[in-house]
Amino acid sequence: MKDNRAWAGMTLAGMAGKAVRDLRRPSFPVDVTTPTWEMTTDRPSRYPLDLRPMTAGSTLDHERVVVTRAATGETYRNPVSVSLYALAQHTGALAAGRHGAAPEERPPGVQALLTQAAWLRASQDGNGGWRYPVPVPRYGVRPGWYSAMAQGLAVSVLLRGYATTGERSFLDASEGAVELMLRPLDAGGCSHYDQLGRPFPEECPSDPVSHILNGAVFALFGLWELSRHQNRLLHEGVADRLRDALPAFDLGYWTRYDLRHTAPASLAYHCLHVALLTAAGRVLADPRWLAVARAWDRYTHSPARRLRAAVGKGRFVLREHRARS
Repeated sequence: MKDNRAWAGMTLAGMAGKAVRDLRRPSFPVDVTTPTWEMTTDRPSRYPLDLRPMTAGSTLDHERVVVTRAATGETYRNPVSVSLYALAQHTGALAAGRHGAAPEERPPGVQALLTQAAWLRASQDGNGGWRYPVPVPRYGVRPGWYSAMAQGLAVSVLLRGYATTGERSFLDASEGAVELMLRPLDAGGCSHYDQLGRPFPEECPSDPVSHILNGAVFALFGLWELSRHQNRLLHEGVADRLRDALPAFDLGYWTRYDLRHTAPASLAYHCLHVALLTAAGRVLADPRWLAVARAWDRYTHSPARRLRAAVGKGRFVLREHRARS
C-alpha cells in the first residue's frame, strides 16, 4: 500500500505539473477544402482531417502494411491503424498536388493508400468486417469483436481505392462494411439503437454500451462519404443521434472519452474531439456541431481546467491499475 500511495502521488503530481507547464496542443488539422464533396476517379477527395501528425510513427511490415503492437508484445494488423495511415498518406499526396490516375504515375502516398486498401479488401470477412484478435479489459470485451470505428475508417479508405483505380470490388467492400456497421449489436453488428431508431456506432461493443465519441464520429465520416457517393442519406440517423448526445460528453470544464466512465478525456483525446466536431460541422453544414466545438476548445485555454482534467484522468488511470493488480 505504501508503494502504491507513493506511486499515485508522483503520478498525479507529474500529470498536474505537465498540464500547467505544457501548453502545446496535439495537432489534428481539419482539412475540409471544399464545401461540396466529390469522390470520382479523376478527383479523389481529401479526408476531413489531416491525419499525418497522428500517424507519423506508424510501423510497416514486410508487405508495407501497418502493424500495431499488442499488450503481449506481438504485432498484428489493426484495421484502424491501417486506415488512419492510408488516409494520412493520401492526404499528403493530394497536398503536394500529386495523385496520378495511371499506375505508373502514382506517387508513394497514393501507392501506400492502395496497399492498405488492398489488405482491407482481402482480409474483410464474410460479415463485411475485420475482427480484432485482442481483448479490451477496460470494457470487458474478449477477442473477436468488430469496431464501428474500424468499419467507418475502412469505408473511407476503400472509397479512395475505388476512386483511384475504378475497381468495383473496393466499392463493394465499402458497402459491406457499412452494412455490418449499421447492424444492431444484438445481431452481431456495431450499432446501438435508441427508441427513435437512430444508431450510435460503437467503437467497442461492450455490455453495457460505452458510447465512445471519437470512434463514433470517425464512423460517421465513412457513412457520410458513402452517402455522398450513392446520393443517399445513410448517415442522417447517426449524425442526429451523435449531435443530440454531445451535451452528455460535456463535464462543464472538459470532455469525456465515453459515456460509460465519468473521467475526463486525456488532452489528446479532448483536442481530437474538438477537431472531429469542427470537421463534422463543416462537412454536414451544421453550425450546431461547430458551436459545441468552439465551446470545448475554450476549455483548453484555461490552465485551471487543464489541471483539473489531468488530475481527474490520473485518478481514473490509478483506479484501473489497482483494480487489475
